[in-house]
Amino acid sequence: MFPAGLQAANVAVAGDNTGQSITVTIEDAPLNSVLENLRKRYGFEIVGLENTSKGEALSATMTGSLRSVIERLLRNWNYMIVRSAEIAGGIEKVMILNMSYGAAPHQGATGSASSEDEDSGA
Repeated sequence: MFPAGLQAANVAVAGDNTGQSITVTIEDAPLNSVLENLRKRYGFEIVGLENTSKGEALSATMTGSLRSVIERLLRNWNYMIVRSAEIAGGIEKVMILNMSYGAAPHQGATGSASSEDEDSGA
């Protein structure tokens, strides 16, 4: 048996002109696996890759610049892309912070305001 992070999945990356067009074909692969394949192929650094292990498996074909493909892959995540003209792929680093959806609201903000509103109206 394979650990969850080592699932059998297929990620194919084609194209060397990262500023114009690459094609990424994904078949039942987790996001962290797709990003790791892109990192190996184009030589950028990824910080926070462990944050993406919660994501669902993806199946898709994406074509575009390396930057646009990464932006589409991370559309539901809080992230930053550090670009560099000195690097062939144009991307020096991708920093993944956390998911931008599905998080519980901040506890202090909503709970206390609603109870105060009820008390002041009585």
